[in-house]
Parts: sequence; C-alpha cells; structure tokens
Amino acid sequence: MESRTLSFLRPLVAGLLLIAGALLPAAAASPVTLQSLEMGYDRLLLHFNHPFDRSNVHHFVLEGKGSFRYVFDLKKTRLGSRGIAKNLHYGPQIRSIRIAQYRRDTVRLVIETPEAYAVAHYPLKSDTYLIVLPKGSGGGHGSIHGLFASIGSKSTSKTDKAPKHRSVKHNKKRGKHKSDARKPAKSRLMKDRPLSPHRRYRIIVDPGHGGHDTGALDPTHRYREKDAVLQIALRLRKHLKRMGFDVVMTRSSDRFIKLHRRTRYANIKHGDIFVSVHANAVGHLSRAGVAHGVETYFLSPARSARARRVAAKENSVGFTRYYRNSMNTFLKTLTRSKIILSNKLALDVQRSILANLRSRYRGVEDGGVRPAPFWVLVGAEMPAILVETGYITHPWEKKRLFNPRYQDLEAKGIAEGIARYLLNRERELE
Repeated sequence: MESRTLSFLRPLVAGLLLIAGALLPAAAASPVTLQSLEMGYDRLLLHFNHPFDRSNVHHFVLEGKGSFRYVFDLKKTRLGSRGIAKNLHYGPQIRSIRIAQYRRDTVRLVIETPEAYAVAHYPLKSDTYLIVLPKGSGGGHGSIHGLFASIGSKSTSKTDKAPKHRSVKHNKKRGKHKSDARKPAKSRLMKDRPLSPHRRYRIIVDPGHGGHDTGALDPTHRYREKDAVLQIALRLRKHLKRMGFDVVMTRSSDRFIKLHRRTRYANIKHGDIFVSVHANAVGHLSRAGVAHGVETYFLSPARSARARRVAAKENSVGFTRYYRNSMNTFLKTLTRSKIILSNKLALDVQRSILANLRSRYRGVEDGGVRPAPFWVLVGAEMPAILVETGYITHPWEKKRLFNPRYQDLEAKGIAEGIARYLLNRERELE
C-alpha cells in the first residue's frame, strides 16, 4: 500500500517542483535601488543603479483642502538610504517631498503642492526617471534648468526669479568679446541682418503630419499639407541657425510621428521653444475660395467654434478616447502663467509673419491668435505654439504655400517672432 502511495506522489511532487522552478526566477529577481534624487528648477530626477521599467510606476493624485499630493509608487524598487530627500531645496510651489519604503519592494514618493499643476513623468535614460515639477519650484538649485522657469510678472515671488544667470550677461571689457553682440538691439529685429542671440536657446521645430498622414489636401489632391509644412520647417531651421539658435527637428523627412511623442521628444531634448508648423483647410467647397490667411494658436480650451474645428482637424490622426480624456485632464491643470507665456509667443510670431509676408505679397489675411486644444501641444514643458501657415484649399494661397520665396518669408517671420519673444522675455527676467 505504501509503495502504491509513493508511486502516486512522485509525479505529483515532480510537477510541483517544475512549477516552482518556473516561478522562482521571477520571484527571486532582485529589485532596482533608487540611489539618489536630483532637483532641477522645474523637474526631479530619480537615479537608479540598474535600468528601471516605466511600467513599474503607479501614479495617482490625492486632493485635499488647499493641498494636492502627487503620489508615485515605484514597484520592484528599494530605497538606497532613508535620508535621500534631505538635501532637496524647493520653493513655495512645493510644500514637501517625502519618500519612504512603502512596502518591501515598493518605494513611495509624495510631492505635495498648494496648487494643481500639469504633472508629467517619463524615462530620461534607462536608469534615470524624470518627474516634472511646478515651474520654479527648484529655487535655482541643481544643474537642470528650463529657460522659462519663472513667470516674469511684477507679482512673481523672489524664488521664481532666482535664476538670473539665464539673462544675457555683458562683459565689463568692451571690444573683442563675443558676449557684447549676443543681445541685439530691438531695432535690428526686423532687418535683413541675422540676429545673434545667446546659443543657449534650443528651438524644437515640428513639421506636422508626415508619412502615411498627408494632412490636409486641396480639392485636386495635388497639394499636400505634409509637403508644404516640411519645406517651410526646413527653411525655418536655416533661419534659426543663422541667428545662432540650436535647432532640433521632430522630423526632417517624410515620416510619421505620433502626436504625443512630439512634445515628449521636445521635453527630453530640453527645448526652450516648441513650434509646430501646419497648413489649414476647409471641408466645404463653397468656402474654399473664401477662407485664407495665417493663424497662430496656443494651447488652451477653445473659446470659438472656429478654433474647435481647426483643433479637431489636426487632432484627427490617432486621437482616441484615451487621449481625449488625457487632454481634458491636462487642460484643467494648465496654469494661467503657462497660457500667458505661450500666448505672448504666439502674438510675436503672428505679427512677424504678417510683417514679412506683407512686405512682398498682397492680400495676406490676418487670421489672428487663438486658443485651441491641440493634442500636439499637450505636455510641452516650454512655451508652445502651432502655426497655420495658410489654407491649402484656397485657389491661390495653396500655390503660395509651395512657392520658395513665400515659404522663405514665412519661415523668416516665424524665426524673427521667436527672437523678439526671447528678447522680451529676457528683459522681463532681468
């Protein structure tokens, strides 16, 4: 009887051992160690000893009376030391940053703020994770900075204005030093002579659509938005580089990039300005001969049916229900200061485009500067705008959009508008 029992148990035990052997490697996989935190002016970097998987981050927000707690649970993670957050310095935009070993394999990070803000988080490198903080919360400590960290208004706190080293500095000795020419006079902005601003500014140029996404088409389907905007964007890069800017393109050839990846790329590249280049269109043939002109948009809830229509057209590619919900959440957390900065940039760019085009062409319509919920602008940590360079459905404006001289003047206008904005911004921060 005993031998029969043993013969029955042997295969059962063997099967259990095989199952346990398959599960042990996953269970025994050692968690990564969070070694240090690094505070920048508008971001917090988490440094790990090994590659950290984004899927191990669980984020949620706890809202209380006059308090917002942004909670990050880092799974499969252990804390390198208890005092890892002791040396962090931050301003009044943050009430506290707390971190602890929440569970045996989970580290909990809590960022408490008095006001809601548009939080974002993503891997910067395989072993480095970035969490966006309210602008200016780092108080100028650390080596990570953003150009537009403070608001620049008269009501801004001293902590907000801390990084004055971002302003253009003048050498006491005149003559041979290059720094004397880095801040051009205002009167030079609209002249043919190229600007020579400080090279610290990085401009992210985003030609819309690309690849299988042709964008808007004219009634004959001969003129495609993706082609026109790429040509204008490449000319814009040329003008910006002549002015001394560092330029990064989201695409420089005919390829498709998902909307949400464009601003994420801009954030990873630490851009100071984000400009997305597009061409407008109307769906009804009856209006094709009427609607024309240049328009510039900045991210904000749409206030007009026209703005909603334009945004819906540009958001149409891959704009799922998930992204629509994310858009609504992001728009609710947009602060007035972030909207104002992008609005100012849009105004300067629009004025400069019109001035350049009208110097050579008649009938250039001013479509104005408008707020609109563009998905391609969501998540940008820098002032961001979208330029509708003209209507590809209009009989003669579509031809102008493919005219090299017209393209060059429009690109020059965008570049000079960016330069004007940066100079005004520097004066506000001085």
